[in-house]
Amino acid sequence: MNSSDYLTATQLAQRWGLHPDTLMRWRKAGKGPPYFRTPGFVLYPLAEVEQYEKANTITHD
Repeated sequence: MNSSDYLTATQLAQRWGLHPDTLMRWRKAGKGPPYFRTPGFVLYPLAEVEQYEKANTITHD
């Protein structure tokens, strides 16, 4: 597992300009990109984050 292939909840919150608690609420509600838990961390696979961003990008035609 390469650490650059994953984002911590703090890193993802910074990337999206959110408070980490927002991501925690999303996880509890079943929202947001896929993640997994390790002892002491929640990790988001970067590929899944990028896919989620692409799927949720709003474009104006």
